[in-house]
Amino acid sequence: MNELLGRLQRFFCLLARAQVERPWAVALLAVVTTVPALLAARGLGLKTDFSELLPDNKPSVVEMRRVGEKLTSASTLTLVAEVPQSHLEALEHFAQAVVPRIQALGPEWVGAVDAGNREAHTFLEHNKLLYAPLDEIRKVHDDVRERYDYEVQKRAGGDLELGDPPPPLTAASLRERFGKSAEQFEKRAGGSGYYIGEDGRVLAILVRTPVEPGSIDPAHRLRAKIEEVVRETNPTSFDPGLTVHYTGDFVTSVEEYESVKNDLGHVGFYGVLMVLAAVLLFFLRFRTLLAMGLTIAIGIAWTFGAARLMIGYLNASTGFLVSIIAGNGINFGIIYMARYLEARRAQGKTPGEAVFVAHRETWVATLAAAGAAMLSYGSLAITNFRGFKHFGIIGGTGMILCWIATYAFLPTILVVSEKTSPLFLHPNALRSRVRGFYGYGFAWLAERFPRGITIIAAIVGVASLAASVHYFATDPMEYDMTKLRTEHKGARSEAGLLSERVDEVVGRIGQDGMAIMVDRVDQALPVKAVLEHRRDIAPTDLKPFEQVVTLFDLLPKDQKEKIPLLNETRDLLLRARMRGVIAEKDWVELTPYLPPTALTLLGLDDLPEQMARAFTEKDGTRGRIVYITPKDGRSVWDGHYLELWADSFRTIELPNGEVIHGSGRAVIFADVIKAVVEDAPKAIIASFAGTWLIVLLAFRGRRAGWTVMLTLLLGVTAMVAFLALKQLKLNFLNFVALPITFGIGVDYAVNVMERIRRDGTENMRQVIVETGGAVVLCSMTTTLGYLALTLSMNQAITSFGLAAAAGEMTCIVAAVLVMPAALLWLASKKRPAKVSTAIVA
Repeated sequence: MNELLGRLQRFFCLLARAQVERPWAVALLAVVTTVPALLAARGLGLKTDFSELLPDNKPSVVEMRRVGEKLTSASTLTLVAEVPQSHLEALEHFAQAVVPRIQALGPEWVGAVDAGNREAHTFLEHNKLLYAPLDEIRKVHDDVRERYDYEVQKRAGGDLELGDPPPPLTAASLRERFGKSAEQFEKRAGGSGYYIGEDGRVLAILVRTPVEPGSIDPAHRLRAKIEEVVRETNPTSFDPGLTVHYTGDFVTSVEEYESVKNDLGHVGFYGVLMVLAAVLLFFLRFRTLLAMGLTIAIGIAWTFGAARLMIGYLNASTGFLVSIIAGNGINFGIIYMARYLEARRAQGKTPGEAVFVAHRETWVATLAAAGAAMLSYGSLAITNFRGFKHFGIIGGTGMILCWIATYAFLPTILVVSEKTSPLFLHPNALRSRVRGFYGYGFAWLAERFPRGITIIAAIVGVASLAASVHYFATDPMEYDMTKLRTEHKGARSEAGLLSERVDEVVGRIGQDGMAIMVDRVDQALPVKAVLEHRRDIAPTDLKPFEQVVTLFDLLPKDQKEKIPLLNETRDLLLRARMRGVIAEKDWVELTPYLPPTALTLLGLDDLPEQMARAFTEKDGTRGRIVYITPKDGRSVWDGHYLELWADSFRTIELPNGEVIHGSGRAVIFADVIKAVVEDAPKAIIASFAGTWLIVLLAFRGRRAGWTVMLTLLLGVTAMVAFLALKQLKLNFLNFVALPITFGIGVDYAVNVMERIRRDGTENMRQVIVETGGAVVLCSMTTTLGYLALTLSMNQAITSFGLAAAAGEMTCIVAAVLVMPAALLWLASKKRPAKVSTAIVA
């Protein structure tokens, strides 16, 4: 071990010599490595779908993608034409003019254009009586037969049985029978044939498109093409006040994607800005700010360039890592810069000599801290949950690359800048004192109240440990999914508000339903039967879903029994009219309710395209899609219900032994929750073990290493106690704060302990003010990087920022106040006179 450390020490001496003697060659190396990294990082995409957080081989992800490949149009862009006053004719003429032009854009852009329900209206109008219940049809048939026979017998002069005669065949009596079902389906079909509402002032045209909203460039091109078509159609030629607006899940999804992208951008920007501001406040020199800013920029560029090569995209967990990596990665530069400036200012070293001193006295502690941070991030990479895995890969890579960038290029930048203008021609005492303010308060408290601080810390530690055990024992997971979604701060967009109005005109079809894809059409009804049996045998409070819908449900039931009855009823009515049993006036009124001629058995292929669209695959196959809807009164944002619902249709075994798998948002969300619960312990144990190993190696298994680990545990348990008091539950994102706090939080205790080992407890004031002040700044930059996340519109990101910031504050207090105070108290018990003198000094 000593031999390895000796070799590394010699390497850093050679590196320092190269940086001092050949700074421009090192600067050229920085440019040559950073430019390609920046070009690569620019190609990083952003995937916000929750399925991207799960591994590709997860059954629910595999099935969801299989179903997605077979389903039709990806999304809907809705045109909303509006006139100031009711003008049905203008809206209909506009629809007739614009629909063919949109359809002419071609299948690459437009799958189908739906301007109304005319096909469904015609179909239901013709077959409405087939949808009447069989009992009603049989009752009408029997009544008509009985009355017809009665009239025939009466007119023939035959003997009539005693009793009340059958009801007469009038328009009123037949309408009472047939009218209920007919009116029901007339209402379902609609009256105008177009999606027109709000008393004839609004028309909706639904454009089904294969273009994914997440494909931003094609999405904007499609929007531009449709807007151009609308302009060419000249809406005001149909009505001077006619205006066209746009909504639909296509428009709102594009807005949501860009909102998330902008959110991550401004969170990263403000995070880096706050980190650099803290650095400037500490060093009070723009030159040091520029040097460290350039160094961390190189590290971030390398990190995300590497992310492009290793992963290729960012997801909901990794999209905001710029702020975190900047806040964590700059810590190595802070420690290096503080020691460099101390050598220049207090020891009068030349820039070259200061570089040697800073290399020699900081590389062990900062490398240990970088290694611990990398391992804590790396602990996430061993999990199967891609939300953790990608976070760990990018974060861990970022920590080691930022450390390399710091030691490779920060010294060179300082040497080159000092050749132009030395830093300390005129030392500024004020600047030295301002830097010390970061550590003075901690030093004052630790020197004067070491015993009290140690006892209070012990009590807090025991209480925090108890709170932590209780927190994890009572299921700390967040099941209220509304606390994980994006909240728009301010008014909703025009498209979002308009979508609610369109829902009233078009209806909300299948918004929360999950699609199950069977392999053959003949499996649809058996799947429905199995699922309904599961629902029916479940306890009342554990009913997993409301209903199961197949394309067969849109066909009339009992057609083979109904068609003969309706045909015979029609024949009897026609004969009754010919015999004068039905008055001409009644005949005119009941004609709309008369069974039509040529009624035939309807099949799946007879249903109009509009009715069958939700059950039609891309290749035109109908009937292999089964929808399952959530239970009335249960929220799809309730994680407990999501698990219940998902488990009810995740695997379906048919009576013949065939197995059908289900997927969709419910199963994906449920799997995300399960993945966090399953992978969390693995990540925490791996992070803790890796951190412990790094610390023990850095301090060669001595008592100092055990002291550092005890300090870290105090900080982490206090963090968990804060989460418990704040009632902040763990989710797929803020859970990450736990394992990475081990690696990042130990950084502070390691650096302070390394300085105490060098200078001893007799110089504790200097240790806390100089090194302690530097690690306070390290913690401040990291904390600000986390607090920047609370500016996000996404509540999961906000909760992560709050939890991680809490961990930073508890760990820095433990490292800079509690650990030095405890060591001073223990030292005072052994050497009271000597330590007392040092403290007073």
